[in-house]
This record gives sequence, C-alpha cells and structure tokens, in this order.
Amino acid sequence: MKKLGLVLMILMMVISIFVSCTKSEEKPPPDEVTVQLKWFHQAQFAGFYLAKEKGYYEEENLTINFLEGGKGVDAMDTLVSGRADFAVVSPEDVLIERSRGVPVEAIATIYQRSAVVFISKADSGIERPFDFAGKTVAVGGGPGSIRDFQIQFNALIKKLKIDSTAIKEVPYDPEYEAFLKGDADVTPAYITGGFIKLKNEGHPLNIIWPGDYGLNFYSDTLVATKKTIEKKPELVVRFLRATLKGWREAVGDTEAAVAATMKYAQNKDEALQKAMMEAQLPLVNTGEDPVGWMQEKYWQSMIQILREQNIISAPFPGADKVYTMEFLKTVYGDRK
Repeated sequence: MKKLGLVLMILMMVISIFVSCTKSEEKPPPDEVTVQLKWFHQAQFAGFYLAKEKGYYEEENLTINFLEGGKGVDAMDTLVSGRADFAVVSPEDVLIERSRGVPVEAIATIYQRSAVVFISKADSGIERPFDFAGKTVAVGGGPGSIRDFQIQFNALIKKLKIDSTAIKEVPYDPEYEAFLKGDADVTPAYITGGFIKLKNEGHPLNIIWPGDYGLNFYSDTLVATKKTIEKKPELVVRFLRATLKGWREAVGDTEAAVAATMKYAQNKDEALQKAMMEAQLPLVNTGEDPVGWMQEKYWQSMIQILREQNIISAPFPGADKVYTMEFLKTVYGDRK
C-alpha cells in the first residue's frame, strides 16, 4: 500500500508539472489592432492585406482591423481620438499636426518616394519644369485641390528658380477635363492613380518627376501617438514587424499582393489593381534602404519646404521629434 501511495503521489506530481508547463506555454489572447488607411481599399495598401492573408499578424499574436479612408475621413483625427492604433497618412500631415502640438510620430514610411508627378501631353513639348513658363498648370486650389500637389509644385518652382509669374495656375481638376480639353497644359497626378487613368484611356503622356530635380518627399507614412509609442512599444514592434514582412513579400510577389488586394478592394478591376501595384513598386522599394526605412535628411528637407511656404512656422520641434527609428532598428537592426 505504501508503494502504491508513493506511485500515486509521484504520478500526481508529474501531472501537476505537465499541467503547469502546458499553461505557461499557452499564448495570451491576441491584441486587437486597428489601422486607419489613407484611402479606400486598393493596391496602395497591398502589403497590409498580404500580411493579414499570410498570417503574419497572427504570428505576432495580433488581430488586425482596417478602417477605410476616403473623402470626409480624417485619418489623423481617427488616430488621435483612439479609434485607431496606427494610421497611414501623408508626411505633410505629420509635420502640420506636430506644429500644432499634436503628439504623433512617424514609425515607418511605406512610400519612400512620393507618387506625385506632373504630366503633359506627349506632343506638347513640355518635358521639364522649365517648360512650364508661359503655360497653364492645373495645380491651384478648388473643390478637388490636393495639398501635396501645390506644395511640391511651389517647391519645384522655387528650387529651380523658375519665374512663377510666367505660369498661369488654374484649379486642379481630379477628372482632368481641362487638361484633356487643352485648357490646362500641365496637371499634377499620382503615378499610382490619375496617371494610370489617363494612360488607360489612351492618352500619350510625358511624366515629370519632382524627384529627378532633387525634390524628395516621402508619401504614405505609418504613424502612432506618443502614448502608444511610450506605453506599448512591444505592440508597435510586433505590428511593424508583421506589416513590413507583408510589404517585402508584396514587392517580391506582386501576383500574391494583387490577389490579397482583390479580397478587400471596392474596385474589382484586377488589371487596374495590378497597374497600381506595379506603379508603386519603385516608390516602396527604392533600393536605397529597407522597406519602411526613414532618413533624417528627407524629413529635414520636408520641414524646410513647409516652413518656406508658411505651412508650418517656427518654433518647430526638430526632426527627431517628428519620427522615430526605434522600431525600425528593432525590426532590421541598426544599419549604422
């Protein structure tokens, strides 16, 4: 009986240890994360979709939700109000909000090059910014005006010392009617949007890239509040690690990226989504830095341009208060 009692005691101890170990290995409930997108669901956000479809967020013990952007949606307000944990916004928005004292910081930039281009008709003879003189450019304010078009136009003219009085500005038209009728010689567009639309309609076009003239703007930028960054740094790392893994895979496998996009996109034109995906590849993967990486010189340049245009004013927090490399360095390692 004593032997039996000893065996039972040992057995109970083994079971207890096994149960204890099993419990310690159980994952905690996943953290729910909400991302406010900059625009409607489309290939512009393919890396996020692919990360979700491939289970990369799940691997980081995250449940991901996406909120669509669009007209009337203030992505920064959604973030600051706490309705989203992260948001995709323009870098100009980050700088403007920081100038107002709003505690937000960029944690990565998805588009390391801006999608803004200026286009003219192929037979117009307008092939460089210097050719804008004496021409009409549809970049002015109006119902469809887009802030980064005007900012980059002004910066380009100033940088190249082009006489702005020699250029006639008319309101930007998102339908490009004035441009197509010949009432505007040049129009800004996104290489991932308006340019594709006009090209698909059969219009031969010239493309003028501000970046070719030393004007380098970031575009789609991932931001979080200071509160999230300071109180939940581990969550930020896990989210960013999964997101950037999705984007790297999207760059390497555009077919999979488009397939993932089609599960979310409002516009089910697969050819359009594919064209957008291909157009954004050199913006996301420049070959200069890893996907998502940021450099101080580009932030400093954007700050200076917005100061010159009186969009932000001094005193303004330094670039180090506008973005953080903490999480990118955790994901990729300190490249320096």
